[in-house]
Amino acid sequence: MEVSLDQAIDIHASVLKYWYGDKASQEARGRALECGTVGDFEGLQAWARVARLCEAPGAVEPPA
Repeated sequence: MEVSLDQAIDIHASVLKYWYGDKASQEARGRALECGTVGDFEGLQAWARVARLCEAPGAVEPPA
């Protein structure tokens, strides 16, 4: 089974919302910063997308 980048971002956003609640976007932004610090700019962009998704009202629900 293949998972697209968009699907992976949705999955990670859902898991972060489950684990961190309202602090999910902050956690994702921290991971983006870590990626940027080591030169992983694709990772930075992906985690920034996760953070934006976590911030969007009603865009992601934590898994049941």
